[in-house]
Amino acid sequence: MIRADERLQRLLMAFPLMADEPGLSIRDLAARIGCAPKDLTKDFASLERYDVPAGWVDTVQVYIDTAGQASMQSSHFKRPQKLNRPEMLALDLGLGMLQRELPVDERAVVTRTRQALKAITVRRAAIVSEGAKREDIVLAEGAPEPELAVLGVLQTALEQRMVLLMHYQRPDESQPSARRVRPYALVRADAHVYLVAHCERAEALRVFRLDRVTGATITAEGYEVPVDFSVAQVLQSGGVFKKDDGTDDTLVVRYSPQVARWIAERTGQPVAPDGGIEVSYPLADEAWAVRHVMQYGPDAVVVSPASVREQVINAIDALLGG
Repeated sequence: MIRADERLQRLLMAFPLMADEPGLSIRDLAARIGCAPKDLTKDFASLERYDVPAGWVDTVQVYIDTAGQASMQSSHFKRPQKLNRPEMLALDLGLGMLQRELPVDERAVVTRTRQALKAITVRRAAIVSEGAKREDIVLAEGAPEPELAVLGVLQTALEQRMVLLMHYQRPDESQPSARRVRPYALVRADAHVYLVAHCERAEALRVFRLDRVTGATITAEGYEVPVDFSVAQVLQSGGVFKKDDGTDDTLVVRYSPQVARWIAERTGQPVAPDGGIEVSYPLADEAWAVRHVMQYGPDAVVVSPASVREQVINAIDALLGG
């Protein structure tokens, strides 16, 4: 005997599919939902016999032609009880971007969420084309985490006080370059993990972002952390900052009232009477400054230095094809 709640569940899953993809056959619909075609046919027949309950809900009209294709006319029931394919892809894309921004030790929960998302997504029907059957299903597997392996090497080198040979790729470099470094600390800030280390090539303290380290090997050479070293040297307002030698520039950005309150919460500075906010940042990397300003679109304007303002203008012109 067919249960009324099971029938209702099948219909609520079928209607959004019919609204999004007109012309699906009964067989295709049944494959998407995970039921037998004859059961779905009986479900539709029940609508003809019993119709929908009286009230504000409009009548649902289902048409099935001689070829077995089904269509629906209704102003309701067009939202799926499960995620459809475009919705799943949009959510998975967003979660994937969030996963890249989180520290490596916090990404497991996003991976589990993406796997759960895959489990509840409506699958595409099995398609028969030229006698070949294939299952077209979108996978939402978690992204691989090579950073975890690198992080383990960095932690070991730090604990054993051993010089590290690593390959690091800066944003402005097309290929990673080899660096011999002496790890001083691992710091988590700005949604990233950073290695604070003495770089033998630069003969100075440098900060390396974990997801830009493409490989690392521990050498047999030991080292000592300077007694005057402090992690506070590289932390500023909850973020990581290490200025290149001889760089004294300051980036001044004016934010509009649309984003000023959020910026104020991050920086601890008060909002101006007009609703905007002007913030000064120590400037070590002009490429970073350009990326930072452009992420806010028209809500951020470079006050100074002029060189960064010019680079932002050039970047916008390039995007507009000018």
